[in-house]
Amino acid sequence: MTTKSFRFSTLGYLALEGVGALHASYTLLLNITESEGKEGEKLFLSASMLCNAARAYGSGVIKPCCTVENNIDNKKYVLDSKDKAFALMQNDILIGATQCSHKASKNIQSILKICLNTGYTSSLVPIPKKATHYISLNKFKQV
Repeated sequence: MTTKSFRFSTLGYLALEGVGALHASYTLLLNITESEGKEGEKLFLSASMLCNAARAYGSGVIKPCCTVENNIDNKKYVLDSKDKAFALMQNDILIGATQCSHKASKNIQSILKICLNTGYTSSLVPIPKKATHYISLNKFKQV
């Protein structure tokens, strides 16, 4: 059983009339635990997010949504926090977790596509609002 942690930062800004642009970058914090199972490799993914836009003037609500898709069978998994317990740092915003399994192939390199939508709702929205990242599982390295 191997656990790896990844940090994906996305530069962003909030454009405020009369003020200018504010720093509104966000970071996806992703933990992946990989273990062997009868049906192939089992993955447990958990995620949280850091976002400066949450502290901006007149800030809205942040409800991040994260999906994961693998290139082997193209199944999509949504990370949620239902019936799970999480330990977060002070400024983390909970996204959730999911479990999935896939059959590893020697001919095809397994890659996870992680799509994050900040879910930020307000009259001001960070630009960009969405980000996509990729992780190679065979070597467990960021692509």
